Amino acid sequence: MTLVADKSILLVEDEAVLAMFEKNQLEQGGYNVTHVTNGENAIQLIIREEKPFDLILMDIDLGKGLDGTQTATEILNHKEIPVVFLSSHTEREIVKKTETITSYGYVVKNSGFTVLDASIKMAFKLFEANELTKSKKEHLETVLHSIGDGVIATDGDGKVIRMNPIAEKLTGWTHDEGVGLGINEIFKIVNVKTRLLVENPVDIVLRTNSIVGLANHTVLLSRDGSEYQISDSGSPIKDLNGDTRGVVLVFRDITAEYNIQSHIAKQANMLNNVLDAVIGTDFNHKINYWNKAAEKIYLWKAEEVIGKSVMEVLKTDYINLSRDQVIQRVNLEGSFIGEVVQYAKDGTIRNIEVNQVLLDDESDLPIGYIAVGRDISDRLNALRRVKESEAKLTQIIESAMDAIISIDQSKKIILFNGAAEKMFGYQSLDIIGQPLDRLIPIDFRSQHDNHIDSFSNTGVSRRAMGALGQIRGLRANGEEFPIEASISQISVKEEKLFTVILRDVSVRNHSESKIQKLLHEKENILKEIHHRVKNNMSSIFTLLTLQARSQSESSVQTILYEAAGRVKSMIVLYDKLYHSETDNTVSLQDYFPAIFNEIVCIFPKNVEVKMNILEEPIELSAKLLSSLGIILNELITNSMKHAFNEISNAEIGLNIFRKEKKLYLEYSDNGVGVPETVSFEHSPGFGLQLIGMLVDQIEGKISIVRQPTPKFLLELAV
Repeated sequence: MTLVADKSILLVEDEAVLAMFEKNQLEQGGYNVTHVTNGENAIQLIIREEKPFDLILMDIDLGKGLDGTQTATEILNHKEIPVVFLSSHTEREIVKKTETITSYGYVVKNSGFTVLDASIKMAFKLFEANELTKSKKEHLETVLHSIGDGVIATDGDGKVIRMNPIAEKLTGWTHDEGVGLGINEIFKIVNVKTRLLVENPVDIVLRTNSIVGLANHTVLLSRDGSEYQISDSGSPIKDLNGDTRGVVLVFRDITAEYNIQSHIAKQANMLNNVLDAVIGTDFNHKINYWNKAAEKIYLWKAEEVIGKSVMEVLKTDYINLSRDQVIQRVNLEGSFIGEVVQYAKDGTIRNIEVNQVLLDDESDLPIGYIAVGRDISDRLNALRRVKESEAKLTQIIESAMDAIISIDQSKKIILFNGAAEKMFGYQSLDIIGQPLDRLIPIDFRSQHDNHIDSFSNTGVSRRAMGALGQIRGLRANGEEFPIEASISQISVKEEKLFTVILRDVSVRNHSESKIQKLLHEKENILKEIHHRVKNNMSSIFTLLTLQARSQSESSVQTILYEAAGRVKSMIVLYDKLYHSETDNTVSLQDYFPAIFNEIVCIFPKNVEVKMNILEEPIELSAKLLSSLGIILNELITNSMKHAFNEISNAEIGLNIFRKEKKLYLEYSDNGVGVPETVSFEHSPGFGLQLIGMLVDQIEGKISIVRQPTPKFLLELAV
């Protein structure tokens, strides 16, 4: 379960006021939130300073510099972290930009905290599931390398595709040297007596399509000249259709056991040093030898069992054979190797790997039996844990809402989850082993193959949702439908496996089409109600002004004038935009004289206005001018509140000029000046705090000049 109190979020939002509101909502929801205004600062925190964050909440439009999608792409190239996009845009082209980046979520602003919180928690769950899947794969690799037996896997042609460290040690071949070679080149076995080559178990498995054991008295000839007595078996690797795709050969060094079996009658005193149980019986199965390891494994002391029937002392359950069949095999073939279940003195179960041999005297006449038993309970428990891990991984994959399909290097399907069955209309058993092309329309197959081959050559481990673009799928009933896909690849001993996560976007595309139609209708409606908006804003301004003039308390009156000024700055900008011939821009020379005079006229104080604005035409965006209008309103309001209490000939000045490719706005008054204790960093009032935040938002710089004439100097790079 995801605990939000432990989660830290990086909020990337260039709108200062919105950022304050969103940060407050998230913190009230229990998250730890850090805010930055642009993509460059986000990259600095996460990649260069390596600050730990659990999730990024990313605005798409970040003003100048990198936008949200570019920032997310750069971060995800260096670090695995869920990114949820937060934007006010619903246009198809804007939403589509995020589809090539991440599949963790897209939230429309003003959807409410409930929607935002649910999207964040869903992103955490999906990210945790992805990390769990990766962890399980690494766990399976560790278990394979930890097994004490040699393991060699081949493909269907008998060529080596994998070797574990024990196999490397016994054969003398490293994994990299052995891969691609025929099994007979690196796994050479002969009969210990005749020294003739023994048929390789891999060849037998591929020929018979069944599990086989190695022949008795088999010696492995290592590359370095060493020889090992070995045992164990070869098993076919089958797909879900029952076809053999390769062979896994499991073997272990039993040289020590073999020597024990050969000399046990003469050197019984040495057997107490081995870790395996060694039990000797006569031809009637009466126990005549019981070593220390047998005492430890079965909890019976030697003096308790000597002379008793081994069948009475050790209850033994053989797999697939009866006791009589095992004894018959030992009598005829000389030995039996297999796994059995035996019970200790206290009734507890032991999983034993037993090697039972016929003991002959010097005249080659049978005189009894020797059984060497190894407790493999821990190994079986480890294998059971591996199977449990595989089962959990399977449950995670099957519970995913997106279709998950894995293919091998030949592009044949090896995994097909429940969501894929529902999406394409095939049952897993019917589609496993089939080429991926079966799910792709004919006219797109060549292009899709090129996508995968190109991705394989990049060496990148994964591409986010939408990285393949929007492609088309083919259902079992012949219906084509749009899908978006992400892809990942892993290399398992030089063999590449690919996994694609698919999402049916047919419903979403239909919805987007309806949205576009609605947007067109809304544009027509907006044109009709434009003048009403202007009238309503003017009404609000008028009401605020009238309310201010009717107040007897100057503090209340000032607050209302401040609010009226902010509304007025919006009215002027809105009016200029409506009459502007350009798209979302207004002339600086047209906007500032109008707003300056309009705001000053709100206040009852008689103030002379002096303006000096450069003649060079400059077009600025509505977003920038909106912030500048509020800043100017706050400066004028500040002068009206504090500067002219004892001055009758009040003056306010605005000087706009260029210098070294930068635009400067110099605001001044002839009032009492700004106290040394007041600054943008240490201001008790909301006005200067708001100015500081807005200046930071538009990436400008502002300073206070106190002498000889009080001035505020704002620097912009436009």
